Amino acid sequence: MASGVGKHKLLAMGPTEAWSVREKLCLATSVMKSGDQNWVSVSRAIKLFADAGRPPDWFSQKHCASQYSELLETTETPK
Repeated sequence: MASGVGKHKLLAMGPTEAWSVREKLCLATSVMKSGDQNWVSVSRAIKLFADAGRPPDWFSQKHCASQYSELLETTETPK
């Protein structure tokens, strides 16, 4: 039950607008290259591919981690 509260809190602090497919692909590629513990590198790398009109903190480390977590939950991966 406590994990659901923390998860909700992270998602509530993230961007309200959905990430584009391009942004999600860039995020996944960057995580594949840098790892899922190096959010500084991931954030820095994908800022170059931002869609027009995104706020400066759109690809913050916290938002990248939150979005990647959401991607993992909604994507079926082979076991």
